[in-house]
Amino acid sequence: MRFKKTSFLTKLLLLIVAVYAVYTLVRLQDRIQVARQTVSDLEAQVVYAEQDNAQLEQDLKDIDSDRSVKSIARNRLGMVEAGEIVFRDADMHD
Repeated sequence: MRFKKTSFLTKLLLLIVAVYAVYTLVRLQDRIQVARQTVSDLEAQVVYAEQDNAQLEQDLKDIDSDRSVKSIARNRLGMVEAGEIVFRDADMHD
């Protein structure tokens, strides 16, 4: 069986298709790498959010405890316990 000789135009067309395919694959590899990095960043954000949610759930469970009430009174309302001495910085303005 003899093969027909392919024309120059056919060879050129095949070369162009091959070059385009390689170019497309390289571009896709870059996009895949960016997507993988994005996935990694999002997974880290999910872990952080889950930890934050766990802490918030614990805070909600402890909201009525004496320790929690004292913490809120001290940190948010500026209250102190009996016998404590409060020092204020004269340079700070409220």
